[in-house]
Amino acid sequence: MMKYNHKQRLLSAALLFAFTVPGCLADAVYNAEAYCSSVMDLSSNVKLTDKNNNITLSLRDSDVQQVLRMFADKAGMNIVFHSSVSGKVTLDLVNTPINDAFKLVLDIAGLNYYKQNNTLVIIAKGDSDNASFSKQEMMVFPIKYVSASRIAEFLNSNVFAMQKVGLSSVEAATVNTATNEVIVFGMPSDAKIVEKVIAQLDREPLSKTFVVNHTTPAEMANMICNFLLPSRGTVNGSSSSGSSRSSSGSATGGAASTASGSGDIKLGEGVVACSVAPAAPKSSASSFDVQNLAVSYFPQRGTVTLMGGSEAQMAMVEKFVKENDIKQPQAYLEVSIVELNEQGSKEFTNDWAIQSKAWNFHFNGTSSSGGREGGVGQRVYDVTEHYWIEPSYDENGNFLPPQYIAVTGKKPYPGGNSSYLSWQMNYLIENSKARVLANPKLLITNGQESVIDLTQDYVEKVTSEFLSSTGTGMGAIGTVQRTYTIGEDKGIKVKLTPFISPEGYVTLNISPEYATEAGQVTTKSLTGTSDLQATLLSRRNLDLKNIRIKDGETLVIGGMIQEEDSKVVRKIPILGDLPVVGTVFRSTTSRKTKSELVIMITPRIINDGDGAVADNL
Repeated sequence: MMKYNHKQRLLSAALLFAFTVPGCLADAVYNAEAYCSSVMDLSSNVKLTDKNNNITLSLRDSDVQQVLRMFADKAGMNIVFHSSVSGKVTLDLVNTPINDAFKLVLDIAGLNYYKQNNTLVIIAKGDSDNASFSKQEMMVFPIKYVSASRIAEFLNSNVFAMQKVGLSSVEAATVNTATNEVIVFGMPSDAKIVEKVIAQLDREPLSKTFVVNHTTPAEMANMICNFLLPSRGTVNGSSSSGSSRSSSGSATGGAASTASGSGDIKLGEGVVACSVAPAAPKSSASSFDVQNLAVSYFPQRGTVTLMGGSEAQMAMVEKFVKENDIKQPQAYLEVSIVELNEQGSKEFTNDWAIQSKAWNFHFNGTSSSGGREGGVGQRVYDVTEHYWIEPSYDENGNFLPPQYIAVTGKKPYPGGNSSYLSWQMNYLIENSKARVLANPKLLITNGQESVIDLTQDYVEKVTSEFLSSTGTGMGAIGTVQRTYTIGEDKGIKVKLTPFISPEGYVTLNISPEYATEAGQVTTKSLTGTSDLQATLLSRRNLDLKNIRIKDGETLVIGGMIQEEDSKVVRKIPILGDLPVVGTVFRSTTSRKTKSELVIMITPRIINDGDGAVADNL
C-alpha cells in the first residue's frame, strides 16, 4: 500500500479543489489580479401550477388559444383571452416541465399572462392594455447608497422594456425622491427581479486611501488623473486647478500648502482632482454610472483618496501609487560665484602758463584761459613781511614800547610785469582690482527647479508731480510728490533643474543671469526737478541644457567677460597737431575696465535614504 506524505496530500487537495470549484473562483485563488464577473438571470419565475409535472407534446400549426386552453386544463385554472391573442404554433417537447412548456409557448407567440385569483389573462405583449392588467400591486424598495432615480430608469429601460413573460411589459418603476425609494406598480412576480437588480447595483461605494510619502498628494492625484485614468473613460474636472492650489514643486517628505485664497490652515481640507465617467456603450441598453471613480487629495494629511469605481480600478491605482511614490534622489550642491573686476587708467597732462606785460595764457589739459594783465593769467604768490616799530609816546604822553608786527599780502612773481613762460608735465598710471564672491550651498531634488537669488532692489524710475499747486508770474508752486519705481533684477540669479542618475551623474539645466547698472537717464519734470527716467542695466545671461557632471567633480562656467575702453585727448589747437613736439601740447587720459563672471558648481549625491544633510556639509 502506497503511503502519501504531507506534500502529496496538499497537492492532491489543491488539484481536487481546482477541478471542483467554479472557474472564476479558481482563477482568483491562483491569480491575485483575477476578478470574477457577476451573472444575474433576468428570466421571470413563470409558475402555472405547483405540480410541475413533465409533459411530452407534439403540435403542428395548432391554434395558440387551443394550446393554452390545454395548459389551463392541466393546471386546473380558468383562462381568458384578450382580443389581441391570435396565431398558430408548432412544437415538439419531450419530458419538459409544464411551467417551462407554458413559458415557451407564450414567448413564441409574443404573449404575456397575468394571474387574477384562479384565472389566467392572456394578452399580446405589445398591446396597450398591458398597463391595466400589470398594475396589480404597489411595491416599495428602499435604496441605501445610490440614486433611486437611476435604478428606476435602469429597470424601465433594461428589465421591463424587454417584455419578458411573467413580468410587467410597461414602465412600472418610479421613485419617491424624499426617501430615495423605488416604487414598482406591477405584478408580484416583478418583485424578485427588482430585488435582484437592486442587490446588484445598490452597493456601498468602494473607498480607499493611499498615503504618499515622497511626493505631494496633489502631484500624485494629478498623475493618476492625467496618466492612468484616461484609458478607463472620460476624465472630468481639471487636475491642473488642483495642482495650482497645492505647493509648487515637490520635496521628499514635503507637505503641500492649503488651498489658494485661504490664509488659515484648515485641517483635513480636501480637493477633488478629477472623476472618471466611463463612456456608455452604443446599444439599446441603458448605462448605470452613479458610482463613477472620483480622485481627491488632502494636502494636510498627505493622502490621496479614491471613491467609487471597481475593485480592479482600486488595485490598478494602488499599484500605480506604489510604483511612482518613490524616494527621489537628492544632491548637495556647492556653488561658487566669483566676479573679477579690473580697472586701469593712464593720464598724461601738460600744464602751460605764458605771461607778458600786455596779456597772459594758461592751459592745464582740462581747461584753457587767457586775457589782459590782471586777468586769470596773472601769477602772484602769498607773502608775509615783518616790520619793527621803534618805541614812542602817544598824544597823551604815555610810553609805547617797541613792537614787531607781520603783514600778509600778495606779490607778483619776481620780475614784476615782465614776461615769463612755465611748463609742467604730469604722467600718472592707476590700477585697481576687485573681487565679488558668493558661495551659496543648497539641497536639490531630482526634477525640481532650484533658484539662487542674489539680486537687490534699486530705483528704476522717479516721477514727480504736483499734489496741489498755484500759478504765479514765476511759474507753478505747490506740494510735490515723488513716486519711485523699484526694480528687483539687479544682481545674480541662477536657476538649476537637476536630473540625478543612478550611475552617479548629475545632469543640469542651468540659467545664470547677471545684471549690473550701466547708466541712468534723467529728464526735467513739470515740477522743475531732474527726475530719473530709466536705469540702464548691463546683462550677461546664459541658458545651458543637459550639462552632465560626475558626482564630486566641479563644473566651471567662465568667459562671461565685459570690457570697456575709453580715451580722451585734449590739446592746444594747431600746436597739439604738430608731429613729435605736439605731444607736449596735448593731454591724454585712457581708461580700461574689465570684469569676468565665473560660476563653479560641485554636486555631491546623497545616496542613503536617511542621510542627514549635515553629514555632507
